[in-house]
Amino acid sequence: MNNTKVILTPKNVLSTYNQTKVRYHIVTEPMYKEVSDYKSEESVIRHGLVTAQTPQVVTNDFLYKMSGFGDEAKEYLKELNKVFGKNEPALLYNYKNESTDLEIVSGNPQEVSERIKSRLVNSQANHAVIRGINNLWDVSLLKFIFEYTKTSAKSNFQELNNSGMLDVKNGIPMAARKRIDELFKQAVSGNIRPQDLHKELNDWDLFEEYQDQFFSIFK
Repeated sequence: MNNTKVILTPKNVLSTYNQTKVRYHIVTEPMYKEVSDYKSEESVIRHGLVTAQTPQVVTNDFLYKMSGFGDEAKEYLKELNKVFGKNEPALLYNYKNESTDLEIVSGNPQEVSERIKSRLVNSQANHAVIRGINNLWDVSLLKFIFEYTKTSAKSNFQELNNSGMLDVKNGIPMAARKRIDELFKQAVSGNIRPQDLHKELNDWDLFEEYQDQFFSIFK
């Protein structure tokens, strides 16, 4: 992790209300440099696209009920419930990574990463240039995502708080109600499966409240 250096950060923080796409360029030494006496200076560049979904407002209680968490994670969430309360709003970030291509170019990683930075620094799109280690390049990407999320979370929280989306009523944040309303619209129009809406309602323990509206989808 200490060998990861972000040379160019994205122009914008993560959007509060929309997807965010970031094209990344991870520069490392080639693997063969570690096992041979090859003298020529070359670098490996891995290009890819990280897509961050719209941050989702959740609570500790919601996370606890979600499937996919092991026993240790659930114990940790129980402790968070004791400290912060089960209905304290939090943000859940989901990412998708697509590696697009790889190239080997002349020059050492420091030179190459600076060249890429100078080419992209004035771009209006979100780009990240990262220098790391070849066999740990994915760890370098994760470190970048973590730091990027940490930087963005403050403004995301502030925007949501100012708009009232973090207000909690009967244990449910307003943002969650808004998301459920949007999922109903998507289900009626056929853009999502009713099962997806059903799961969201169950995760929030809201199916009983919305069941009449849910069953009306099938009429």
